[in-house]
Amino acid sequence: MEFTALSAPMLTRQVAEKLAASLEELAGVEEYSISVETQQFRIVFDETELPFNILARSIAGSGCPIQSISAATFK
Repeated sequence: MEFTALSAPMLTRQVAEKLAASLEELAGVEEYSISVETQQFRIVFDETELPFNILARSIAGSGCPIQSISAATFK
């Protein structure tokens, strides 16, 4: 599965660093990219190892609640 935040206004450099650290520790994250400049991030994950609700909690815990993301894709 792939989750892409196309517009994440809460994505500051500090939040991006916390998010990256969190994603590094989560089993099931296959790859990710984060851009503070464009306020976008992309996470590819194995949904059999990492349910989306757990991923969403991790994103929120990093300082970027899912509700604050104004545009995203999930495929």
